[in-house]
Amino acid sequence: MTIIKSTFSWITLCLTLLFLTLSTAHLYVLKTTIDHQAHSQLQQSLRTLESWLTLPDHVNLLRADSSSLTTIFTTQLRHTPGLSAELRLSAHAETPLHWVSRTDTVVTAQPWFTTVADFQPLTVRESLIYEGNPLGELIFTLSPETREQLLWQEAVSFFIVAGGCSLMLMFLIFIVLNHKLRSITTIAAQANLVMNNQFKSLLPLPGDGEGRTIARMLNHLAGQLESNFKLQAKEAVKLKEQAYRDNVSGLGNRHYFINQINTWLAESAKGGLLLLKSKLIDDIYRHRGFTEGDEFVRKLAESINSNIIHSEITLARLSYDEFAVLAPNITSDKLTIIGETLLGVHQELQTASGSESPDSVHIGLLMATHPGNASQLLAQLDNVLAQAARNPDHPLTLANDNEHPIAFGKLQWKNLLLEAIDNDGIQYQYQPVANENKGIYHYEVFSAIQKGQQRYAAGQFLGAIEDVGSGVVFDRHVIAYHINRLNADSTLGPLAINITTNSVSDPAFIRWLSQILERNQRLANRLFFEIPETSFVRTPDACSLLCSAIRFYKFRFGVDNYGRYFKSLDYLTEFRPDYVKIDFSYTHQLNDQQKINLLSSISRTAHSLNILTIATRVETETQLDRLSDLFVSGFQGYIIETRQKQSRLNQTIRAPLPSY
Repeated sequence: MTIIKSTFSWITLCLTLLFLTLSTAHLYVLKTTIDHQAHSQLQQSLRTLESWLTLPDHVNLLRADSSSLTTIFTTQLRHTPGLSAELRLSAHAETPLHWVSRTDTVVTAQPWFTTVADFQPLTVRESLIYEGNPLGELIFTLSPETREQLLWQEAVSFFIVAGGCSLMLMFLIFIVLNHKLRSITTIAAQANLVMNNQFKSLLPLPGDGEGRTIARMLNHLAGQLESNFKLQAKEAVKLKEQAYRDNVSGLGNRHYFINQINTWLAESAKGGLLLLKSKLIDDIYRHRGFTEGDEFVRKLAESINSNIIHSEITLARLSYDEFAVLAPNITSDKLTIIGETLLGVHQELQTASGSESPDSVHIGLLMATHPGNASQLLAQLDNVLAQAARNPDHPLTLANDNEHPIAFGKLQWKNLLLEAIDNDGIQYQYQPVANENKGIYHYEVFSAIQKGQQRYAAGQFLGAIEDVGSGVVFDRHVIAYHINRLNADSTLGPLAINITTNSVSDPAFIRWLSQILERNQRLANRLFFEIPETSFVRTPDACSLLCSAIRFYKFRFGVDNYGRYFKSLDYLTEFRPDYVKIDFSYTHQLNDQQKINLLSSISRTAHSLNILTIATRVETETQLDRLSDLFVSGFQGYIIETRQKQSRLNQTIRAPLPSY
């Protein structure tokens, strides 16, 4: 509740209590006054009638018949509604004993008001004396209806006037409060944004002195925090550029490319590598100087980047005249097409540069089908490039290790996936993610296709099914399956499900996900989604729709492969993920001081936005201890699995997840 609403509520409560108190007092005084006036009026009427009856000329009326007396009383009392008169004559009188004359009574106020007012009949008595002799007794009685009617009319008038004045007063108070306290509300809202590291425009300075001082202080603080955050982000980007970016081409350097190869090898080791060597670069540097040489390198890098159409491509400049491409989960045919495309790009730039140097470019292509290491792959790639250099007619050579050829094409992978979905052939494993307090933050879902005795991990088929647009079908199946499991087992989870780039860019999937999340909002704390960093960088609009749908229903999402792209810091403040999983290339070989500095920088940037940073593929206690000192607060890998299994064994309790 804002300070305006809170203050207005208290003032309204006080005014209401005051209004009720004053109303009660006013009605009490009014009732007392009406009773006093009625009693005085009754006494006056009694004395008037007594005087009139005891006049010498009217004494004979006391001996008149009943109808004459009724006429007398009715004539005298017709102006006093609710009044009754009774005449009781002395025993020695010759006329009947008493007469009664009553005026018409009007039905008065509401029944509940009659009970609250509690008026009682008023009665006065007076003896009739004539010439010292008692003639009888005159009794006047005033019924409560007339006084109730009068009090009701006065109360209605009072409440209308008082209620209108009270409403007008509260309206004026609200306007004054809103005007006077608006600056405090604005300051509080801005303070809340600053606490969440959201730096908006400066606060306008309010008119009052205290508010002006606070606003100046908050503006200064917000400016300092924003400046520090930008400086920190620039520092992280600068460290990344120094470690992994080639300054001339703007692409990754050799160190960056080797790290990406190691990550890829650890995940699947299925895909292709391309190495382009341009002798024209060396010629331009030697004959035209560094300025034109750098300009040609930039143009070539931009052309290579813009002409390759494939998901999850990694580009790098290995040396001053070599460019490398890593394409996971690609077929040999598509890798060959990419190589031929780059040949055409280079030839166009060579023609534009005016050079006629023959045999100026060679391209080597290598299909990797089984695990190895980066050094071996780069050595094989160099050999393939050497073979291409020996073939001037067609300077492009494709080779593979011939040990484990790729068994399926894209359509075959798609058919295999659809068959597995129809026959419940999708198998799952769950890897725990521990937080800094050694508690389980969530379990990441790993999928695989089981067909007979053969098992295909997700890394083997995801690239292929994404190329044919089947990632949406796969994601829907995995999400629906685990929502059913979570509903059936309250001890399961939290689970984190990876979403493919196909689904991120598919409006129909986002609409489907919104509907299923709306029906299962009770699972918000037990179901997370992991979105690849490439979607935040390359398709931010589509990614924003997906993240908004997840956030709207209070579910959580994280960033997978955080730090893989050079623009990885730009989207954090906009999307505000709950956690990021640091790319594996940053979390191994922590004896490299340059890598440690870079990891600390990108982790600190996420940490400053209250985003949980999770290191993946944590294998040893030494690695775990080093990562704990680098703003990493979550861990996932072999060592975490081992700890959890040991904990389950020691505690002899039933595990909440299926066994591995």
